[in-house]
Amino acid sequence: MPAPVRDRTALLDVTREEAWVVHSALMEQLRADAAGDGDPDGDAVEVDALERLERSPVQFTPDEARAVREALVEYLAHAPPRDRAPGRAALRTTESVLG
Repeated sequence: MPAPVRDRTALLDVTREEAWVVHSALMEQLRADAAGDGDPDGDAVEVDALERLERSPVQFTPDEARAVREALVEYLAHAPPRDRAPGRAALRTTESVLG
């Protein structure tokens, strides 16, 4: 089980498939924000989370982990069937990291 996010960063232990769904969720959130459906001030956190997702190991700050959780929740509401199981797994992992 990953250590909860406190003051610094926490490891998000996701599979490659789950990481792709996190990536898709964050991109959808950024698109929604650009279209005026979201919080444009949150874009920096989401962009930072995307950049961290490309690194190994994947470690997020508390704000980035919260952005991932929010993006996944929104994305899973209308995700394609192939993304639902890995998306739910990534959401569970993210929630366990946030504590």
